[in-house]
Amino acid sequence: MPPASDLVFVGDVHLDRGDPDLGAFLDYLRGLAASARRIVFMGDLFNLWIGEPDLEQEHHRSVAELLRALRKGGTEIHYLEGNRDYRIARRHARDLFDAATPDGLDETWGGTRVFAAHGDLVNVDDRQYRTWRRLSRSNLAWAVFKAIPRKRRFAWAERMERSMRATNLDQKRAFPDDLARRYASPYFARGYDAVVLGHFHLERELGPGIPGSRGRVFVLPEWKGSRRHLRVTASGEMRFESA
Repeated sequence: MPPASDLVFVGDVHLDRGDPDLGAFLDYLRGLAASARRIVFMGDLFNLWIGEPDLEQEHHRSVAELLRALRKGGTEIHYLEGNRDYRIARRHARDLFDAATPDGLDETWGGTRVFAAHGDLVNVDDRQYRTWRRLSRSNLAWAVFKAIPRKRRFAWAERMERSMRATNLDQKRAFPDDLARRYASPYFARGYDAVVLGHFHLERELGPGIPGSRGRVFVLPEWKGSRRHLRVTASGEMRFESA
């Protein structure tokens, strides 16, 4: 078998505790590592993931164990924090991931320069969410959260997880093409060939739609319902494909 040579982006997975798709996802990752030298998770790997050891459950630990094994075997793992992730980069950057960030990643592969972001900041008009995102990830919010007794923190996390299962329904029904192109435009102006987004749970490939730009926007589908990912080959070709 030839050595792994490709870059693969995996969209939102949203694993839950007791998730019937957990085993299939672990098998998928093992198979993916045979051809992908680097795997980039676009965020929201779990329905809720808080960077605190006492709040991580069996489904978190099962995936974490495999990610460590994949890294040990030579597969690079990168992670973009999503809107369901809290302080994951700080907790796991040197343990589970070769690179992790709450912002964006510059992924150059086969001569193709890609900017990857979760996508929750595409809608610049959603001020309520942007305010929540900023406040919920602030040092003050984290200090208050850490001051809550462990049992109450766990109960709060469980309530938060249940409430999040019914969110983003509008985003699953429609995709804001114009907003995505507008978001991507500054990156194309800086020389990126493509912008890759998650978050919207819909598979899309958009042409530039912007005068003077040749860049493309790729939007990852959610993994559970699609079993699809985005591959960048060693020659820089980008394509969606099934597991």
